[in-house]
Amino acid sequence: MLYVKLGGSLITYKKEGMFSIKENILRNISRELRSFLRDRIFLTHGAGSFGHVPVIKHNLQNGLRKGSKLGASEVMVRVSELNSIVSKIMLEESIPVVPFSARSVFMRRRGKISCNLPFIEYLIDHDFVPLTHGDFIPDEELGTYILSADEIPIYLAPLGLKKVIFLTDVPGVLDEEGNLIKELRRNFLPKLREDDFDVTGAMRGKLSHAFKLASMGIEVIIAGYLNNGDLRRAFEGGWGTRVII
Repeated sequence: MLYVKLGGSLITYKKEGMFSIKENILRNISRELRSFLRDRIFLTHGAGSFGHVPVIKHNLQNGLRKGSKLGASEVMVRVSELNSIVSKIMLEESIPVVPFSARSVFMRRRGKISCNLPFIEYLIDHDFVPLTHGDFIPDEELGTYILSADEIPIYLAPLGLKKVIFLTDVPGVLDEEGNLIKELRRNFLPKLREDDFDVTGAMRGKLSHAFKLASMGIEVIIAGYLNNGDLRRAFEGGWGTRVII
């Protein structure tokens, strides 16, 4: 199974804090995805401005606080709105997506995350493309937990996950001088370019999940979608950063 995540900064105006999408990029990626429909695919997208702006606004990075339920509701409504927009564009581009919120299938108890895998497996077995997103999920202790779309593939491994591609708005993992690092090992991690603030950890947070996936025997590529064809080039190993252990 192939897991493709569209970064929030790639498809929304996250840095600008605007609740709008980069439609041309999303359509180009969708058209490219059509060539992968013969394979088993799971799609996700980051929350981008739709999630990060209200999370920071209501100070929900560490879970629910007294009087913060309306704020949490705003986050969930906004990310569902983005998921709906993405889904409609992909449908228009002939991708048989089934959109759903991560909070409907993921739950966190005692620090461990469980997932309704039979639901997802059914969709994939019937040639649908599941499409979810970074989300607030229920957490017994914190009330809510921010589940990043970078973390989701860890819990899909039992479905035969073989490859994960994180698409971003930069070429891949960059060093301090802004040069692309083509292969990245956890034990030989160079100094990286400093990230902008991100409630899910930005590139450093992404790498923590990527190394865990690599340790599970899953191929991981972090690549930018800067030009048409970049998804195919990343899939074939000719573009982006390959994360290994």
